[in-house]
Amino acid sequence: MLASYGGRVELSRAQWGSIDSFAVRIVRFAGCVAEAHGLGHGPGGSRKPWGIDFQSRACLIYAQTLRAEYLRGVADASAYCAGLMDGSQPKDEVATDWEIVAEFLRSTSQTLRGMPEVAEVAAGAGAAEIGSAPPAVLRYERFAELVSYQGVARLGEAAGAVALCCGSHAQVVPTAQELEWLISVVAQEPVDDLARRNKTSVRGMYRRIEKMWERIGVANQVQGVALAVQQGWIAPPPWGEGEARVRGKQN
Repeated sequence: MLASYGGRVELSRAQWGSIDSFAVRIVRFAGCVAEAHGLGHGPGGSRKPWGIDFQSRACLIYAQTLRAEYLRGVADASAYCAGLMDGSQPKDEVATDWEIVAEFLRSTSQTLRGMPEVAEVAAGAGAAEIGSAPPAVLRYERFAELVSYQGVARLGEAAGAVALCCGSHAQVVPTAQELEWLISVVAQEPVDDLARRNKTSVRGMYRRIEKMWERIGVANQVQGVALAVQQGWIAPPPWGEGEARVRGKQN
């Protein structure tokens, strides 16, 4: 299912979710830097931490604690999301915030790809390691020494506005029936048993499951289960006796 924004392009729920994930990461990054400020580190002079000048110095801090494969994953994902944002025309009330986040992603990708150790890593490496939170091992006090109070506050504010905007398009909660199907998939219940319980054919059950993946904005079962765990719809692994316990997030 596609959602239009500003009349210029259409983004799928999965694409909205990708932008949202990075916006949330940026909010948390800004919060960690602000916390470091509160502990007495900095402030630095940069009032525009989304620009290339800041990222050129920040990438040296990334490299101190993060593997090149992880950084390559961040660079590729940042470029992808920046491309989505550049091809979109946001509503006037978030247009400035949208551009700040897009510039942050562009400058992050450009500076990371410019690092020799990252450039040597094959495209796609490290993509599976990228989560919704910035790494805890980062030296946030070092970033605090680069950026001003106002700069990091504006970055966090912009990313929060973008996350709120994306969340309204990307967030989909499974119905009670879909949640039952999710649990059955995780428990590796035979599809013919699931079909019989839902009074349909095996082929019909496969079609229903495929439509469920489409509705929640994922491409396949692996992504669907990962999203269900991330959103708290089912408990994380390991699943004892092949069961997934519901956390009560139902329609």
